[in-house]
Amino acid sequence: MTAITLAQADRLIDAVLARGAELDCRPLAVIVVEPGCKVKAFKKEDGSSMIRFEMAYGKAYAALAMGRSSKLVKQRAEEKPMFMRYLITGATSRFSPKAAACKFAMPRVRSSAPLA
Repeated sequence: MTAITLAQADRLIDAVLARGAELDCRPLAVIVVEPGCKVKAFKKEDGSSMIRFEMAYGKAYAALAMGRSSKLVKQRAEEKPMFMRYLITGATSRFSPKAAACKFAMPRVRSSAPLA
């Protein structure tokens, strides 16, 4: 998988925050992570509650660990709560089975040309 650039991560976050404003959402926190759940960028809007970074990171971690959207992670947690407890314990509490995180994959690039 091709790594996302910081500029791309910032544009993605800004687009999510703009869409949240259009939908009149409460203050958002958005995180972009690379493979292995390494944080590339994070922004939290003014007025966001405490521990938003930890919540966003936990959702992203869960989605990556299970290879599915956080909506499906939440569904799995509701269907199999004991299974999810084992995952949370095994992931040393980094795992957050809540919906909201979106999973994006960068397209594979065959040439050596940089991503725009």
